[in-house]
Amino acid sequence: MTDVLVVGGGPAGSSSALRLARAGFEVSVLERAQFPRTKVCGEYVSPGACNALAELGLLDAIAAEAFPLRTIALAGFGTQPVRLRLPDRGALSIPRSRFDEILLEAACDAGATAIGGAFLDIERSRDRLVVSYRDRDGATRNIECRVLVGADGAFSTVAQRAGMARRRGRGGRWAIGGHLTGQKDEDALEMFVGPGGYYARNPLGNGKVNSMLVMPDARRGSDADRTVIELTKGKCRFEEDKLERRVAVGPLRYAADVAARGRVLLVGDAAGLLDPFVGQGMAIALETSSSVVTATDALLRGSRSSAIARDFAAARTSAVRPRTMLAAAVDAVIRIRPLRDRAERAIRRDPSHAESVLAALAGAVPARTALTPRALLGLIA
Repeated sequence: MTDVLVVGGGPAGSSSALRLARAGFEVSVLERAQFPRTKVCGEYVSPGACNALAELGLLDAIAAEAFPLRTIALAGFGTQPVRLRLPDRGALSIPRSRFDEILLEAACDAGATAIGGAFLDIERSRDRLVVSYRDRDGATRNIECRVLVGADGAFSTVAQRAGMARRRGRGGRWAIGGHLTGQKDEDALEMFVGPGGYYARNPLGNGKVNSMLVMPDARRGSDADRTVIELTKGKCRFEEDKLERRVAVGPLRYAADVAARGRVLLVGDAAGLLDPFVGQGMAIALETSSSVVTATDALLRGSRSSAIARDFAAARTSAVRPRTMLAAAVDAVIRIRPLRDRAERAIRRDPSHAESVLAALAGAVPARTALTPRALLGLIA
């Protein structure tokens, strides 16, 4: 039996396992994919995520293999792009195949055990859980644990088997794209916002760009190309023929009913999926994994599970809510024409107010610092 079984070896799962192992718990990570794995989403490492990596002691290892980003170029509804400096050390861009591998290796180096297999189900008893999984040879196996951490992404199987998430609801946007080859290496993340969604280009270096179109439906081929041309006013094309590692991910709308129940904890996208426009999913996953250690320690000491669940959920809410509120405010400024026109004039005259809001949105400073009338009025003054 292990103290903690973490299902999922992505940023939320590996950072949780790393923190748990360093805290002295016996921890195993169940991951169905073989690393390095192909995954295109989430390759932007925001300033907030960089801060979390520094706190974990992993920033130097990531930065050594990442492409640096210094600015963001933002255009909305056909306006000319405004270029803003990213705060502090800036941001990073790195293929997820390598990012996830570095984090899982760090967790294993700290004492975690990696297990290859796909999660199947949970059986509960008073002081332990029995988890069944299918190993890579196709055999069904069991592992006992005292705490189970679901880090298996949106529409989490752990959440569903534990009765913590209902069936998929309607709505939500789709992300379509991949790695675009033959591109110029620049240090700017580009975003073009328009009706229904947006198009983002995240440079990876070596002539590659993470190119992603986010819209209400999964557009491909000529439809995707036409949409990108419209959003960027002809500056960019979708160029599907130059895409590597194509993905279509969606619908991007999911939230578990509860983040903790009994001896089961949900982290990262398994607890709730953030719109990629926020750009803070990875940062929040890395930051809130610290609450897994607190909750695990309390559970194993026999504290009341209801109080633990309340505190665990509150920790996630305090990290997520200010950022999503700020993102909604920025999105409204972009989409409401009078506000957009005022903001564009204000930014071109003095970008400092916008860069302060960007610092909060990027996670370099607390989001609540920009959720004040003075800060938001400065954006459109």
